[in-house]
Amino acid sequence: MNKYSLRIWGGSAKPSTTISFEGEDAHEAFSIMERKKLSGPAELYEGQRSLGTIAQTQEGAWILESRQNAGSSHSERQV
Repeated sequence: MNKYSLRIWGGSAKPSTTISFEGEDAHEAFSIMERKKLSGPAELYEGQRSLGTIAQTQEGAWILESRQNAGSSHSERQV
């Protein structure tokens, strides 16, 4: 099992919150966001390494803006 964490941005009036979890892969983050009724954005980490930012679209799909390669990014959708 790998260790992951979600850092939910609180905005200027609220501090950020961190939710830690273990899983085979990072997809559990989408379920956590859904169960806790979080619309994001939230930063997803594997250990200390940032995997990207999760946010929910107006249509309800989850998007992970990842930073796998320096200077490039791509999106992954989870419905």
